[in-house]
Amino acid sequence: MLKKIFLNLALISLTLVAIQVAASTLADKVWAFERTPQKPAIVLAAFGTTEVGAVESILNIRDKVKAAFPDYDVHLAFTSNIIRGIWHGRDSDAAFKKANPKLPAELYSIKNALSVLAGIQEDGARLVLVQSLHVTDGEEYQDLANLVTALSKYETLKPVLKPFPWIGVGEPALGLKDGEPAHIERAVKALAPLAEQAKNGGQALVLMGHGNEHLTQKVFSKLQDALRKAYGPQVYVGTVEASPGAEEILAALKAAKDAPTKVLFAPLMIVAGDHALNDMAGEEADSWVNIFKAGGIETETFLKGLGSNDSWANIYVEHLQALAPKVQALQAKDAK
Repeated sequence: MLKKIFLNLALISLTLVAIQVAASTLADKVWAFERTPQKPAIVLAAFGTTEVGAVESILNIRDKVKAAFPDYDVHLAFTSNIIRGIWHGRDSDAAFKKANPKLPAELYSIKNALSVLAGIQEDGARLVLVQSLHVTDGEEYQDLANLVTALSKYETLKPVLKPFPWIGVGEPALGLKDGEPAHIERAVKALAPLAEQAKNGGQALVLMGHGNEHLTQKVFSKLQDALRKAYGPQVYVGTVEASPGAEEILAALKAAKDAPTKVLFAPLMIVAGDHALNDMAGEEADSWVNIFKAGGIETETFLKGLGSNDSWANIYVEHLQALAPKVQALQAKDAK
């Protein structure tokens, strides 16, 4: 009887050892899944556009990023709910797809930044760089930055299960708050071709930014000052959603010394989408073009977004190159 008890105790001990080994192996697998560095990822977050021709500006930026970061998975995200919904609806539109065979398939299932990040995290902990494709530190950028900050601070009871241990967000093109001098100067250089085109045509250059109704963005006036310093006084920067608008710019232009009689309009936006095609160059009486025409000004429009400008696209590459070492440092610290 005693021998049988000892035998049972021995079996129990072996079973417990086996369970411990299995648990340890499972824990190792969980650790490996959560902490073995997967291929890093980049998320390019833009407001988005439904205009087929304008999509090329976003894809140009994506291509520049892919070339600069060949070891990263690069994903697109659109922050506009309405724009994503339109693309999703096009997924079942056979005629649209037939008419636009070169559009990337990912556009038909385009997601917001949070959904893209969730998909990336599904494969385990990864280093993630989120790059804003916005021009200024406006509402869209701040919402994106708040999302990334919240995810970076999301803690779990077991640190190993933290979903986003190595994540950061890149600055908008002109930098944070009211713009940063180095970024503004970089933008001025990228806009040189437009300034040269206007100068050759004897035109004033009017750039239309988006602006924001409830955020003071002095960055537009700073950019205008820098552009005038580089290319002369006949450069104007206005906005759709804030001041100065078309009427204010027209009044300023007419009051200027040697007031020009011709204007070149161009979007100060990543894409030449709805705002550029309608608010700036549309047929309605209140479009910028028609307001200036009514004021006796000859107009020309440049209907390409900033993303189609390689020099501007590379601004986002540079922001990613500045961000990457900061996030890599988090990963290195975690590996110790």
